[in-house]
Amino acid sequence: MYDKYPVYDVPQNNVIQRFLGQRWSAILIEIALTIVLALAAGRALDLFGPLPEQGTAAAVAGQGDAASDAARGLQVPLDLVKERGLEYVGAGQFEAAAAMFDLAIAVDAENASNYRWRGYIDMRAGAFEDAIKRYRRLLALEPKDFDGHNSLCWAYGETGEFTSALGHCDAALKTADDLTKYTIALENRCWLQVEMGELAAAARDCLQVLEINQPCAHEVCALAHYNLGRVFARQGQTRRALRQYNLAYEIGSTYSDMYLEIAAFYDRLGYRSAAQASFQRYQALVSNGSGGA
Repeated sequence: MYDKYPVYDVPQNNVIQRFLGQRWSAILIEIALTIVLALAAGRALDLFGPLPEQGTAAAVAGQGDAASDAARGLQVPLDLVKERGLEYVGAGQFEAAAAMFDLAIAVDAENASNYRWRGYIDMRAGAFEDAIKRYRRLLALEPKDFDGHNSLCWAYGETGEFTSALGHCDAALKTADDLTKYTIALENRCWLQVEMGELAAAARDCLQVLEINQPCAHEVCALAHYNLGRVFARQGQTRRALRQYNLAYEIGSTYSDMYLEIAAFYDRLGYRSAAQASFQRYQALVSNGSGGA
């Protein structure tokens, strides 16, 4: 619910073809980097089998089962590939991260964590339909995975599939094994219910988040105040909405759209300087690739 990144181009078809269909120059660079890492760790023995002789992306992607078999036959140091992928995630280089986790999935399709991270990358890219597929696969492997349910609450909410979203919100609350996860899931459901127009239910959830976390100065509370502001704004309670937006702004969040909406609200009230400051925060988050809760 809290990431708005441009959707990057990824080849169609299955996961293996997505990896093998990437530009070969980029793949070869990644292979070289992985080999260097493996050499440093003393594990560079037969890392990769022979690559397909036809070097174009189109030729590789068109090989069907042969391409799948080639990917399965790669002797890939998965720990290093995933480490590289996580480095790219941390740097906001999501296309490169996607290539690494596509490779990890192609080689080890039964590893739940590969789908968890690949789904996260899709969410950061705003590719919610793709994220839904990843997280559904994750839950097929680990039915009680908190991240899978919480992320599907958000992703289905973004695509307007509210019944499915609410079911996963509730499942996330049930699978949360500590209070931090519980309040994250509760705030997520608050956001969803604002989207659904269930304002009273949304307010109850966000107020509970704030009650659990008194006093609170971390992001989940900023988002709870923000969503309470959305509730009050939709109810025409301008002063109460303003107070909640002010609190959200003061605590701060990496969710860029929060600042965009607050800026628009301030502007409507004639608070031009405050609106400009909030808009600048929005621009800063968008420009550096930040944006998620």
